[in-house]
Amino acid sequence: MRFSFSYISTVLLLPVLLAGCSKGPVSEPAPRELTVLIGTDGYGDGSYNDTMLEGILGFCKDHPDVSLSLQQPESIADAGKRLDAWLAKEGSGDRALILVSNTYEDILKGKPAPKNGRVLILETDDVFPGHSSYVIRRYGASWLCGAMSRIFVGIIVKAMDGNDMIEESARGFADGHSAASDQETHTWTLANGPEGFGMRDSTYRFVHKKYQELYSTGEFFGDILFFPLLGGSLPGLFDYSRYNGFIHIAGMDVDCTAYNPGVVPYSLCVNNHLALKMYLEDWLAGKSWPEHQEFGLESEYIQVVSNKQFNFEGQDMAALYETYYSQAVEKEKAYEKE
Repeated sequence: MRFSFSYISTVLLLPVLLAGCSKGPVSEPAPRELTVLIGTDGYGDGSYNDTMLEGILGFCKDHPDVSLSLQQPESIADAGKRLDAWLAKEGSGDRALILVSNTYEDILKGKPAPKNGRVLILETDDVFPGHSSYVIRRYGASWLCGAMSRIFVGIIVKAMDGNDMIEESARGFADGHSAASDQETHTWTLANGPEGFGMRDSTYRFVHKKYQELYSTGEFFGDILFFPLLGGSLPGLFDYSRYNGFIHIAGMDVDCTAYNPGVVPYSLCVNNHLALKMYLEDWLAGKSWPEHQEFGLESEYIQVVSNKQFNFEGQDMAALYETYYSQAVEKEKAYEKE
């Protein structure tokens, strides 16, 4: 291969010309900053919150150039102050803030877009102009869980009333259960507000009291299955089952089979860690985040995992899943049109 003299001269001179244009040392680009405000109930629940933490830490391990600030506000008001300070800051690098709890909806409403960077709030139906949000729809998966629980008396235990995510899941389970079973569905509520997501010991006492009240009526018959919407309070329900005859419990947020394979017929797994990975990888790639996205039963972000070891009254959870899955998908689509 032959090169002309003029071509070779140009190649040789290029570094010299570039050096001559430089007026000083080349500065390193400012690091990317990721700030995460975790829920006021913190981590260590072994389920919902810990799964999100797993996704965030896994991302930062894969991208050590990202600077992570993991913060736990003491209260919603404290979270609001931290949010305001972050929005007002004028950083030089690319920044992202993640609010990992929908209990932070009120503090983000009406807030302007940051001077630089982007904000993502998880698990909310609301749209926040200038920011991004997503929700993992629970209705279809919960409907499927209700139908798969057809031989049980279903008891929905909610951390609180009024939380959109909880109410959707509770309705889905109740609708699916009533469609496939002639057994009753009951609903119990643990607390008046977000504190219900972090009350392990109180959950044990609450369930014990309600359970005794239910039996005292003399009208109760059937085997119970708890459908827990409790966040960090979930271990308290497993404590109750462990010390009071191993009552059946639907796994929630993560695969809970390991708690006791004979107790957990299936688990409703919410894969926020996968959704977060997708958002964070898009951030690094320079892709904009949509203002709002929704993911349902047909996505990889929520799934019902059957426990193959479960053996009670001849119930084959994998077969029940196949029986009701398509119907659950259609029910979710109809629900979204309401």
